[in-house]
Amino acid sequence: MGEIVEEIVKDAGGVITEVYKDGLSQSVKPIGTMLSYLPRTVRLALAKWEKWIVNGEESLRLTGEALKDKVDKIPDEKLCEPEPYVAVPAIQQISYCYDSADLREMYANLLASSMNIDKKWTVHPSFVDIIKQITPDEAKLLNIFPKDSFSSVPLVDVKIVFSKMNDFITYAKNILPDKYYDICDNPDNMRAYINNLERLKIIHIPAWVSIVDNDFYSDIEKSERIKKIKEQVVLSDEQHYELVKRLFCMTDFGIAFVKCCIEG
Repeated sequence: MGEIVEEIVKDAGGVITEVYKDGLSQSVKPIGTMLSYLPRTVRLALAKWEKWIVNGEESLRLTGEALKDKVDKIPDEKLCEPEPYVAVPAIQQISYCYDSADLREMYANLLASSMNIDKKWTVHPSFVDIIKQITPDEAKLLNIFPKDSFSSVPLVDVKIVFSKMNDFITYAKNILPDKYYDICDNPDNMRAYINNLERLKIIHIPAWVSIVDNDFYSDIEKSERIKKIKEQVVLSDEQHYELVKRLFCMTDFGIAFVKCCIEG
């Protein structure tokens, strides 16, 4: 089994480097050649392609190093070759992650999981596409979300109620406890993050369901975030704010994704 390790992670890149050289790099080399013949003004407009080639190679190298460290921790008797339908698309996507260590780490974890016989068959092919569709902030959130489907995270919506009309509008959605915002580089995007993770079926937000113990919501209710939201609109006497308490939990699919791609 040691031969598999040498073949796959050789020179801190192994199969990553070889697949890149045989496939992806061949497709982008003509771009570099083409750029050298273009006028300077056109070259400037297309310079990102040249940068992408260089950065893509560096991303592959860094991921290869991370993969080697992870594979070294797998017992020889547990090592196996990754399935091509997981490994090949994952390797192709790595070159796009040159500016995100978090996403490179996820691809390395995915590849390492696909090489561990105990985890191999829990690696779903769609995990490659999911990594491609989440942001580094979302990866950080998944790292601290519950690791089982029985635990819930409190979630609050803010609505403006029109008393006489017996109607309301939802003014703000998906407000979480402060600790989740604190780890994000772009905390103002939290609503989009939660919507995206729900769209990907990683989390589930049941309708009209909340945590029975109201203490779970106290941090959100007293937060500066809620206070600022309420200050944004001056309400009339016939209007008032109301907090809608909700929750979300991890799906079984989401838990499998976290175990394979986040925890490694």
